[in-house]
Amino acid sequence: MKLTRLIGALALCTSLAAFAAEDEQTPTTLVKIDDFDVTNLHFAIFSAQNRPAGNDPQQQIALLNELVNTFMVANSAEGRAIAKQQEIAAAMEVANARLVAQALIRDHLENAQIGDQQIEAAYKAKYQDKPSLEFKARHILLESEDDAKAVIAELDQGGDFAELAKSKSTGPSKTVGGDLGWFTPDQMVSAFSDALVKLEDGKYSSAPVQTQFGWHVILREESRQAPTPPLENVRDELLKQLRTQSLATFIRSLRDKSNIQVMDKAGTGE
Repeated sequence: MKLTRLIGALALCTSLAAFAAEDEQTPTTLVKIDDFDVTNLHFAIFSAQNRPAGNDPQQQIALLNELVNTFMVANSAEGRAIAKQQEIAAAMEVANARLVAQALIRDHLENAQIGDQQIEAAYKAKYQDKPSLEFKARHILLESEDDAKAVIAELDQGGDFAELAKSKSTGPSKTVGGDLGWFTPDQMVSAFSDALVKLEDGKYSSAPVQTQFGWHVILREESRQAPTPPLENVRDELLKQLRTQSLATFIRSLRDKSNIQVMDKAGTGE
């Protein structure tokens, strides 16, 4: 059968996103290669992985031709022989395992049963039982520790923090005198936050603070109790966290049930 006759059949092909959204998807054969059925699901996945064909019949035909050639070569006697080679077989095992693992993880994250009581308990633990502070701060970002020490020396001599930030800082906040506005510690990298919380309001760091961005001199201007957000505003965030925790518990349970041995060069398990 000529592929040009398949335009109508190709209307049954959907994008991978649409396919994933369906609870059930019935495979529909588009082409038979000997005893092998090339289905609309094959086409949808192949299209998503390569170049989506959209609604253009000619692009659909070209992509289907490519898919048919791929299966034809892979399923040939020569292709089956190549598939038995150790390196190819191992690569197929890795690809298959990754695909199945990713699908299972996605399914768990999307469908883990999290009840309202769990969400409320997580909300209470995160927001009600542990009220947090938020800070208003400025910083001056320098390229070296010596540069940061020199700025601290100028501050010790009465220098104005905002003016020094404008003239010395290499960070984007220099245009506003190093002003970072209000934020909670978890919004900054840990080294920065750790130094900030140890300061008193109105005080600047007496020693340079190093992060992956460079060397900082930090001024903690003010602090205040962070407002507790309504549960409905953070429900999705808490649900995501709980599902991630559920996934981690599931993976640990699999690991606990598995007999995993690290082998030495002699093939002996440790």
